Amino acid sequence: MTGQGLNSAGARELVQRGIEGSAYTTAMGTRLRAFGSGAVEIELDLRPDLTQHHGQAHGAVIGYLADTVSAWAAASVAGDVVTAEYKINFLTAAHGEMLWARGEVVRAGRRQVVVRSDVYAHTGGHDTLVATALATVAPVRTVPEGS
Repeated sequence: MTGQGLNSAGARELVQRGIEGSAYTTAMGTRLRAFGSGAVEIELDLRPDLTQHHGQAHGAVIGYLADTVSAWAAASVAGDVVTAEYKINFLTAAHGEMLWARGEVVRAGRRQVVVRSDVYAHTGGHDTLVATALATVAPVRTVPEGS
């Protein structure tokens, strides 16, 4: 992918593949917030159907954001990717109007991309760090036909 910023060809390609190509991502209401080579931010509104019985964001929603932003940050430098693994630390309850996440590539190699991501809850103009994760993302290699 090339270019930087939300209006770049790389951002458009990422949205095409990541949001428009995934019914789950569309259902979550994920939006691309920032895009650059090796760094991506996404966001979604914290709707009641994404909360658990205490009224805070469900852990699966926070995990989804960490996983997705990690994969998208990796994709910004490596093209088509899949998550091989991630480890997440939940730091505090996620209450608010919106959740957003930032993923930054730590190291990009030929076979794996390591990404750190942070997830924030936004309410009343204030952001609270609610989780941090470390992911290993693998570039998808296409096999030529006939191989």
